Amino acid sequence: MRALVIVVLAVAAAACVHTPKVEPVTAAPPPKVEVVTPPTPAVVTQASCAADSECRNGFLCVRSLCVAITPELAECATVRVHFDFNEALVRPDDEVVLQRMARCLRADVKLRVTIEGHADERGTEEYNLVLGNQRAYGVERYLDTLGVSRSQLASVSYGYERPLCTEHDEACWSKNRRVALKPTRAP
Repeated sequence: MRALVIVVLAVAAAACVHTPKVEPVTAAPPPKVEVVTPPTPAVVTQASCAADSECRNGFLCVRSLCVAITPELAECATVRVHFDFNEALVRPDDEVVLQRMARCLRADVKLRVTIEGHADERGTEEYNLVLGNQRAYGVERYLDTLGVSRSQLASVSYGYERPLCTEHDEACWSKNRRVALKPTRAP
């Protein structure tokens, strides 16, 4: 009888034990985290500046910050300097523009610049070609004194062949008496 009680208790115990059905748990995949790397800003060396001379070599003062000179820097793009009537001397107010271009050229040896000399329509074709050449050469010499390698410079004179303005007055002629510095990248 004792064996019967043990068997009944064992059957009852087995009937009372309930094993819940375990559903497989599938974990939701972790959300995708997209890492966005912001574009690298131009290197700034100091918080503020008032002029290029306050920045170290290879930097320009742009919007009051010293910014590294890079090929994308707009401040190293085409610039123009203007001249007085029948003159080939760089005007003092244009020296800053040329000094900035010189900093760009010294910082980037692959940068080249074509110096285009121009004149207004007054005078003969030959005279204006010579005057355009003198203006281009004057700018080339000025950049040379600022430490720009001559291998980065090329000059050409167009005389009055490529005017910016075609009116026949002093305001227009003063725009045509110019040198345009056009940078290009060496291969």
